[in-house]
Amino acid sequence: MAKQTKTNTKQTNSNTEGKILKILEENARVSDETIADMSGISKSEVKKTIDRLKNKGIIMGFKPIINWKKINKEKISSVLQIKVIPQEREGFAKICKEISMDSRVKDVFVVTGDYDIHIYLEADNMDEISEFVTAKIATKKGVIGTNTHIVMKDFKRNGAKLFEEENKREIISI
Repeated sequence: MAKQTKTNTKQTNSNTEGKILKILEENARVSDETIADMSGISKSEVKKTIDRLKNKGIIMGFKPIINWKKINKEKISSVLQIKVIPQEREGFAKICKEISMDSRVKDVFVVTGDYDIHIYLEADNMDEISEFVTAKIATKKGVIGTNTHIVMKDFKRNGAKLFEEENKREIISI
């Protein structure tokens, strides 16, 4: 009987966590009270669950998505593809961790295809991107090729649309 109760508690925690995470993923600024109203979970349980998820490293932070263009401070974004010889016992992990340490690097992925690693980078200007690729990437042991793409226009980032939808006028018959 005790084993079944433990399993039910785990499932309840998992369901509770899932509901809360889904709401936070949509809007990380929503209050505990609003989450409680939306999910049917008590406010105190919402707070405890969020604290537990932070301590476990499941919730790793709350960051805004900024449209720099709207305040006339444009960033230059690029997608870098890197071809690497995997290191013995390390694979791609060592180089990915090193690359991740640079504050301009927003995302690092190991991927399938012609290139092994994809990086999303934001910089203040083209010179910074050039310096990053030539000094920080191309010189690394095991890097055998790079391909750099400059982002010309953002339409969506981290799930947020970066464009305003046009007002569509409806046709009315008279």
